Amino acid sequence: MKPRTRNCLVAIALLGVPAWACAQIANPYAKPNAAPSAPQDKGTKMDDLKSFATGGAKILESTKGDLTGDGRQGAVLIIDPPGGTDAKLGEGPARDVLLVVPDASGHLQKAASNARIVPCATCGGVSGDPYGYTKIGKGQFTIVNGGGSRERWSDEFTFTWSAAKKDWFASHVVRTASDSESGKEKHVDLSAKDLGEVSFKDFDPGKIPEATLP
Repeated sequence: MKPRTRNCLVAIALLGVPAWACAQIANPYAKPNAAPSAPQDKGTKMDDLKSFATGGAKILESTKGDLTGDGRQGAVLIIDPPGGTDAKLGEGPARDVLLVVPDASGHLQKAASNARIVPCATCGGVSGDPYGYTKIGKGQFTIVNGGGSRERWSDEFTFTWSAAKKDWFASHVVRTASDSESGKEKHVDLSAKDLGEVSFKDFDPGKIPEATLP
């Protein structure tokens, strides 16, 4: 039996802690269950990704992949601002999501950024850090967040590269909410047609429908 499970069982038996309180601790969307960062290339023309985190900021995670569908490796960086982990619960600065792509010589350059997509380090409720992971496909990427306590929430934001417009646009959004005690769930699934033409840098989760339980 895993230590976390054993400790929860003891708490239920001795302290009267409700079972759902233990269940909510393990958030599949939040750290430490996030996908591991891709290793940085050494001895190549790929620049040191740390150079994109300035002013005391740190890279929370870097994920490399073909962001523009041309076979060249770019990266999605989740930048943690200074002081974010020391903020009060539910407060603190949001993370900056930075897209970097190689120039003609192979050196990574900043292409776009958005500081509205990944919430602050303490904005995930009992589940902890709400940032889950980033995955990259050919010419697109998805960022997953999640958190909550008894009522959990999760967001999946997908952006796809447009070669004609040389930019990334919101192409798919899935938002969910669930009650771990009642079992009630709500899903919001939005396509590119539903979202309209919204670029990555202008995308604001606060302007699209949320999954809310009755």
